[in-house]
Amino acid sequence: MPTGDRIRFGTNLITFFESSFWGLTPHLPHAQWAAAVNENPKHYFDGMLDAARDSGVEGVELAPDPGGFETAITAYGSAAAFADAVADRGLVLTSSYSPGRTYIGEAMADPALEGRADEYFERHARFLVAVGAATITLGSVPRSRFGNASPDDTATPEDFSAPVAREVHEKYADHLNRLAAVVAPFGVKFAIHTDAYSICARNEDIATVLSLTDPATVQLCPDAGHITLDGGDPVAVLRSHIDRIPTMHWKDCIGPLGGHTLRGDPKARHDIMLKNFRILGAGIVDWSEWMRILRDNDWAGWAIEEIDNSPQPIVELRQGLDFYRRELQRIYG
Repeated sequence: MPTGDRIRFGTNLITFFESSFWGLTPHLPHAQWAAAVNENPKHYFDGMLDAARDSGVEGVELAPDPGGFETAITAYGSAAAFADAVADRGLVLTSSYSPGRTYIGEAMADPALEGRADEYFERHARFLVAVGAATITLGSVPRSRFGNASPDDTATPEDFSAPVAREVHEKYADHLNRLAAVVAPFGVKFAIHTDAYSICARNEDIATVLSLTDPATVQLCPDAGHITLDGGDPVAVLRSHIDRIPTMHWKDCIGPLGGHTLRGDPKARHDIMLKNFRILGAGIVDWSEWMRILRDNDWAGWAIEEIDNSPQPIVELRQGLDFYRRELQRIYG
């Protein structure tokens, strides 16, 4: 969307994760999809970057595996070569996703794994420096009694509605502050992604975590779809925390889905969650009020139009951009 606007649109590479888009069997389980990518990662990364360019967005955000920075290095041989591939298409790397469950959650459960997390985030920060980006969009860790273990299929509504204990938030924040100190020397900051059903998705939880972390290095990436799915109000989150937001995920949603209804491993649960997500303008998120908040706070930054596993990613990204131009752009002025 090369219009010179202060709000610039990008997309997360997870938008291109639907196997049928690549001529493969539709709706491949994640493990099989990842295996296909890892057999020829450059083919898939080239295709994802081409599709992002053709959709009209200006930037890309790296995704969970197999769309992350480590696979990008494997695909192109180096961070510099990946940066060239992005630039050759007239794109910018906006940010790079990092899983919270894998590194922070595991370190919270076992302090002996803190060194593993430190090493991973230092490598991630060095990669970002090489490609000219400065934000790690950071996944959170699950809420409820499950901790960081695999979800239990006997969950009750109370398991997901119960408040997160203060000591859990404090422990989480301690790890965020420690890891932020690892990446800060590289000029890199965290932006916590508001994963549905995590300990940093609801406004009260977000407020607690942000109060316990360094605002210079730990920021927020609100995902409107995930917040809505978890029963929250994304507009309220945006209004409360606009001063801590460098990037945001513009995902729509048709309404809440109780976390206790999900079954299977995290990938299987994500597949169920996808049924409630929608392209920009096709759900219940109040995007007009969202824009008024951005306007009133003179906000500028990256709007990541994320459409997980879209069967027609170029078409749907363009539809979202058309909705923005038609309905929202004039509000910001």
